[in-house]
Amino acid sequence: MILIIAIDFIVVGVLVAIALTKGVEQALPFFAFVVILVPLESTIFLPGLFQLNTQRVAIVTLAALYFLTGKRNVESSDKRGTPLKYLILLILAWNLISTAGSIVFTTSLSNVLSSALDFYLVYYIFTKTVSEVQTVHRILVAFVAALTVCCVVGWLEIHFSWQVSDLFPTLVHRFTPGQEGLMLVEGRVRSTFPHAILFANGLALGIPLALYLLTLAKTGLQKALLWVSILMMSWNLYKTLSRGPWLALLLSLIVLFVFSKGQIRRYLVIVSLLMVSVLVIRPGVWDTLRNTYVETVDPESARGSSYEYRYALLRVAREALNKDLGRAAWGFGPDSFYHLGLEGEDPSTGHIVKFESCDSAMVELMVDTGYVGLFLVIVLMVKSILVSLGGFIRLPNPQNSLCLFLFANLAAYIFMMMSVMNFGWGQQSYMLWILMGLSVVYENLVRSEALVEQSACSSPHPGPEWRMSGPGGLWNHAPLSR
Repeated sequence: MILIIAIDFIVVGVLVAIALTKGVEQALPFFAFVVILVPLESTIFLPGLFQLNTQRVAIVTLAALYFLTGKRNVESSDKRGTPLKYLILLILAWNLISTAGSIVFTTSLSNVLSSALDFYLVYYIFTKTVSEVQTVHRILVAFVAALTVCCVVGWLEIHFSWQVSDLFPTLVHRFTPGQEGLMLVEGRVRSTFPHAILFANGLALGIPLALYLLTLAKTGLQKALLWVSILMMSWNLYKTLSRGPWLALLLSLIVLFVFSKGQIRRYLVIVSLLMVSVLVIRPGVWDTLRNTYVETVDPESARGSSYEYRYALLRVAREALNKDLGRAAWGFGPDSFYHLGLEGEDPSTGHIVKFESCDSAMVELMVDTGYVGLFLVIVLMVKSILVSLGGFIRLPNPQNSLCLFLFANLAAYIFMMMSVMNFGWGQQSYMLWILMGLSVVYENLVRSEALVEQSACSSPHPGPEWRMSGPGGLWNHAPLSR
């Protein structure tokens, strides 16, 4: 408890200090670093109320600073508005409708309120506060830095069988052994995340972001640190033994290679050569990957059974919803899956079994909020993806390169949602909502800064000179040389 209180005091103190001295916008990177790095086990339990984890302490502090300091960027807030706000409000309203008919009303209401605080509010603050491209880059640096520290923790976990969660009180969640869900598997690194699969989700997003930051690096030290980070994240991703994130990362890298140009493509070639070298030097790695594939397509193996389980889960979920038109529309209530006790035929044995774990965010959204709720979430994510794709098409090179990376990341996340419950909990969910917020404001930020540059250049007596430097389009403000 003392450790948790100390962490919370440090987080609050740093956020307040940065916001009061430099502005709320400058506190966003530290906030992003904290919500990814700190384990969910850093929680103070308030009996009869709710769980107050460090992430929520950080969110409440950031929200208070945002609404009370009065230092918001007026032009950015009023002119740009809040992208996708009506769709998010519609999702929130639909979740409340689903809650009204929930089989576990209190649990569902708590879930809706938690989602509004943990994710919708974070998305709102980021979209309204970020006013500079440089802030976007700093947030991405914070993500990569947090994941790199997590990788150091993962290295300790593998080599010394020590988990950072041992420092905190036990937190019962979906992946706790014997508690409504998947059991933790020995040998799979999870670092500060609730489960190895969720850690792998975060790494599958972090590696492309580190590659993007390489294009902005200006010194040899920065490039060396980023390459070390990429290697560490790749090694930890391999150690998570998570097939879905492996494939999601591969698909992301393929998209980046096909549509990117110049420096980014060269970095991707280097990454590919490093991967091939590892497979040659360490044949055990290739054997692991090959055996994973063989076991996945073998329904008699544990991995094959897990793969087939997802199809059986989808079938059982559809059967439960299709029994009633109302349930098909609004589901059984947010976070109700683990109270349903769905039963169906186990494809590997033919026996009737209870489906205790939901290995798919898509299926859980469908069961909890019905087909309509699932459709709304998919529309939200697809729209944010299309905004990134549009920015990549409309913006000039190299400013459009980040849009391509955001497009690849968000598409990869949707892909991973099919094979794990990664939506609405876990540190990678904060990462998702922040990336969605950045994706819908980035193009406007680039255009706004370009207008400022044009205005300064066209002025007969310019004061400061606005110039763009670096292949990533990092904008700097420097005095005019005379």
